[in-house]
Amino acid sequence: MSASRYIALAVTCGLTIGSFGAAHAQTAAQQLPAGTTLSAPPPGSIPVTDPAHPASAPTQGAQVIKDVTGATTSATPGSLGENGLPSIDNATPGNVAGLLSYCVHKNYTSGTTPRSVARKLAKRADVKTDQNYSLGGQGLLANGTTTPFDISTLDKSKRVKLCSDLTKKGQSLQ
Repeated sequence: MSASRYIALAVTCGLTIGSFGAAHAQTAAQQLPAGTTLSAPPPGSIPVTDPAHPASAPTQGAQVIKDVTGATTSATPGSLGENGLPSIDNATPGNVAGLLSYCVHKNYTSGTTPRSVARKLAKRADVKTDQNYSLGGQGLLANGTTTPFDISTLDKSKRVKLCSDLTKKGQSLQ
């Protein structure tokens, strides 16, 4: 007899949880059906390609973001200067510190100066709370645009030059 009460209780709980999930789904934002084509991208959207459809890949200026499988985003227009490097002028101290740590870890720098600068910057209070520090540690330059620039997409010689420039910028921020 008590077993049937437990079963009834379990069924009741299941129905309650199921109805909550259905109610939540009704309040969630509506998704567009697969294959829907819009005449213009929604505001703030980032173009993404589908690896199953090579025709959707951008023809130039594409940047693959690491650790995001199958996604390619258009490189930020004007993100590369005449020297082929992205601007670091608007990079925050936290982002510079994270990028310097990334550069040291990937052996794009030599000597102790980049490591020392990264450590000194990382101790600053404003760097400890800067969300761009974490992006920098992943090799992503947050240079004031909405899309971080993945420095691993640069040629190795340009990554080395960028890391050297970041060391100089870091020294000026200390």
